[in-house]
Amino acid sequence: MAKKLIELRNICLNYDGQKVLENLNLNINEQEFVTLLGASGCGKTTTLRIIGGFIKPDSGDVLIDGKSIINMPSYNRPVNTVFQKYALFPKLNVTENIAFGLENSAHSKVYHLGLVDLLEEYKCDEDYIADAEKYMEQFNTPRTAKRGVLEFLHGQSKTNIAIDTLKSEHKKNKKYSEYFLRVCSQNEITTKLDPQKYSFFKLIKELKKEQLLTDNFLQMEERVKNRKFKKEIVNLEVAKTIKLVNLVGFEKRDISELSGGQQQRVAIARAVINKPQILLLDEPLSALDLKLRQQMRYELKDIQQTLGITFIFVTHDQEEAMTMSDTIVVMNNGKIEQIGTPQGIYNAPKNRFVAEFIGQSNILPGTYLGKSHVSFLNHDFECDTCDFKEGDTIFCIVEKNDFDIVSLDNATVVGTITKVTRKNQAYILDVDVNGQPINVQTINHYKVGDKIGLVVDAANIHCESLDEKKEYLLANYEGDNIIVGKYLKRNQVSFLGATFECYVETFTVGKKVQVLVRPEDFDLVIDNPDQGQIVGTVLTSIFTGVHFEMKVKVDDTILLVHDYNNVNVGDRLGLKIDSYEIHLMREESK
Repeated sequence: MAKKLIELRNICLNYDGQKVLENLNLNINEQEFVTLLGASGCGKTTTLRIIGGFIKPDSGDVLIDGKSIINMPSYNRPVNTVFQKYALFPKLNVTENIAFGLENSAHSKVYHLGLVDLLEEYKCDEDYIADAEKYMEQFNTPRTAKRGVLEFLHGQSKTNIAIDTLKSEHKKNKKYSEYFLRVCSQNEITTKLDPQKYSFFKLIKELKKEQLLTDNFLQMEERVKNRKFKKEIVNLEVAKTIKLVNLVGFEKRDISELSGGQQQRVAIARAVINKPQILLLDEPLSALDLKLRQQMRYELKDIQQTLGITFIFVTHDQEEAMTMSDTIVVMNNGKIEQIGTPQGIYNAPKNRFVAEFIGQSNILPGTYLGKSHVSFLNHDFECDTCDFKEGDTIFCIVEKNDFDIVSLDNATVVGTITKVTRKNQAYILDVDVNGQPINVQTINHYKVGDKIGLVVDAANIHCESLDEKKEYLLANYEGDNIIVGKYLKRNQVSFLGATFECYVETFTVGKKVQVLVRPEDFDLVIDNPDQGQIVGTVLTSIFTGVHFEMKVKVDDTILLVHDYNNVNVGDRLGLKIDSYEIHLMREESK
């Protein structure tokens, strides 16, 4: 069961007499990726800043591990932050920027990693390492941490324990040679030393020398004594963190020589290098272009899972929230509207606000007229049978690609286009119909101001209250798979180790081609993967709010696959591709 890490209890905050947060209660677990989702001004960033200690609420309490931190300054909280503006130091290179986050940390976990590395090298088990980490939590500077490491190792050494016992008791025992042998035996120390041949202190010296090669903890202790602890640990951790954020080879680059995505990775690396319990991210992807944002979503999730740090992410982008989050907190006007998993919130929105904010459908107020007829957009529509009474106020849901554009004469309703947005191979039209804004998807281009006629089939009108569960999945892809293949003969191409039929006839036999298969055009073979035309292993599977987005490794190629069915990470998956879904392009000359 997940352990509760953060508690926000009855948080209230006012600015100039206006309520910004009102009785906000929220629990966040360890190692959880939580997204605060909502429109600008809803209170999500303010909530983030209260957790970080940058703002103190008017009332309420903040707890971490069950202890109140409401009066704890931000610099003492086990929290780091990545802001929209990365605030990197332009006069420092990549390594120096990242190291700054470690060298100036007040938190002990920065420095006890040296002990962990030693224990891992000597193959100590995980529980033992965890105990060592807990012991080191009391030390919070390089000097005290080094002392703490030595104390820990000293306390674990059988030889050291025996020597301490002998030193403290030898004056009470005149026959120290007999006592020496008894203490060694009690501590499971085997020695060839003859206590009759040595003075007491000489005996202890010889004992330590004899055991040096057999006692791992003595070996580790000597290594720590002779190392420049702080510098060594900083260099080690910087190297690890640079590798984690995929910046190997950029160590000496100036910040001005980096792209926006690379600068963001530096900011993240600086924030995570000292292993905080909690990382706060305030819309860190907002300044990046679309492709880079999509890439960084996966990278952020991978970093979070690798480090096991609790991430609290702020965004107004529904797709970002759906892609990365374990838990989504939907906020509106300083209140929490709903908390749940991406699938849970999408499939069962608590109220109209959540449904409109999360979903991609048109949710239109209407009235059930009875006999499978509804009224919305000031017009009567036939619909599938609804479990409502005549006269009931309901919501009518029509996905944006379920409106058909027809001539004005044949239209059920007529609207005016107010905005045109290009998305992949389609256009999203904002249309005003009798004062009601709706979204319509089409492959045809229109201009702002154009009037269009719309019809919708009865089967595509869904009527229900928002308290009931609904499932509206919308086909939508964010990328293509382009694979190198070979045109074998007329209507036949090979790629990924298999041969496929295709409709293309105009390529030269035996020539290399580029094969394009869109993510949504794969047919999954789940139960018997070997019956697929190609077989791969699922690397990632993320619910986007619309479909499951999977990365599937086939040989050395990673394919992007979209489907309404989920396949577990690590499972084998068969894939089939219809001939008409295979598109060929001439290979680009390099």
